[in-house]
Amino acid sequence: MVKVLKDILYILPPLLWMALIYYLSSFNRLQASEIGWQDFVLRKGAHFAEYAILFVLIYRAFNFMTRLSLADKLFFTFFLTVLYALTDEYHQTWVLGRTGKLFDVMVDTSGAVFGFVFSAKLIYRLPISMQRFILKKS
Repeated sequence: MVKVLKDILYILPPLLWMALIYYLSSFNRLQASEIGWQDFVLRKGAHFAEYAILFVLIYRAFNFMTRLSLADKLFFTFFLTVLYALTDEYHQTWVLGRTGKLFDVMVDTSGAVFGFVFSAKLIYRLPISMQRFILKKS
């Protein structure tokens, strides 16, 4: 029973983050031509950040719940993050006033790459308390 509760604590954050991404993608947005370039850059930065965070959250769940090698964890996490980016853009094609764009998938994938690098290399430069939070095994 305790293992199930721990599994839920690790799987819930990425699922909630994915739900937030889905929710935010459901809103009608102004077209890029109708907004200033600063707002455009801010939105693309948000795309980048939300998928970098998603990568780290999924990696954390994989790290706790599986015994895969580091390379496999990183690969599967990257695959799932990019797959979710693709499905998010597809979802936007069904939202009035929105379109799914390959450019947005590339921005999202760039965020996932940043999350990949962060998880593979930079995580070990964080304070020990943050490392424990991200890499905690039990």
